[in-house]
Amino acid sequence: MNKPYGGKNSSAKEIAYSAVMAALLIGGQFVFSNVVGVEVVTVLLCCFSFVFGKRAGVLSAAAFALLRCFIYGFYPDVIALYLIYYPLFAFIFGSLGSVKEQSWQKFPVWSVVLVNAMLAVVMVFCGLFAATDILKISRLAKGMVVTLLWVIFALAAALAAVFDTLYILRRAGKLNSPDTLKLVLVTAVAAVCTICFTLLSDVLTPLFYGWGFSSVTTATFFYSSFIALAPQTVCTIVTVGAMFLPLTSIFKKIKR
Repeated sequence: MNKPYGGKNSSAKEIAYSAVMAALLIGGQFVFSNVVGVEVVTVLLCCFSFVFGKRAGVLSAAAFALLRCFIYGFYPDVIALYLIYYPLFAFIFGSLGSVKEQSWQKFPVWSVVLVNAMLAVVMVFCGLFAATDILKISRLAKGMVVTLLWVIFALAAALAAVFDTLYILRRAGKLNSPDTLKLVLVTAVAAVCTICFTLLSDVLTPLFYGWGFSSVTTATFFYSSFIALAPQTVCTIVTVGAMFLPLTSIFKKIKR
């Protein structure tokens, strides 16, 4: 559970922590910038926002979105994408972090509904695009995208199955610690957010450049973005799943 910073310098501490996190996000993105589908921004911002709260998370996300432009350039569509997505991402995980520990112990029904609803939307979206002729791209490109869509479908289905199984075990009294369920919930939300990042980019970029959603340029951009989507989703599941508990533990010690 998020707690307010203590002492007279609480605001100064919050700004300092947020500034350091923004620098870590920029450094982490820069280090892995040449590795397709691999990034550490998601897991770092997720854990930081969960522990330090919505305000600190959103502040770090906004600073990161703006300051990274000095390295990668000032592109209007990218600035808009980052300023919309990452502050919202931080707000979501800051909100999850504000849930009281007693609620996590009982593990509320809303969390089960939330996770299953999000993953169901992902599966419906992927299944719809993979099984129909909506994608107006070349046969070779479509084959690649359809394969990636089914991969994402399988990942979402696996996350839902694992989460529901753990929840049933928890309700049956065979799973004592709520941390495992919390971990799967956070991982599922992070994976869905990663998918939404690509979809938001697929909408914003054509709008900014006036390509038109039925143009060949838009289809090419859509295809290229989906090539990175599956590795990014897998990377999110692996990094958040492996690092969420240790990183949040470290951040809690720093916050004290």
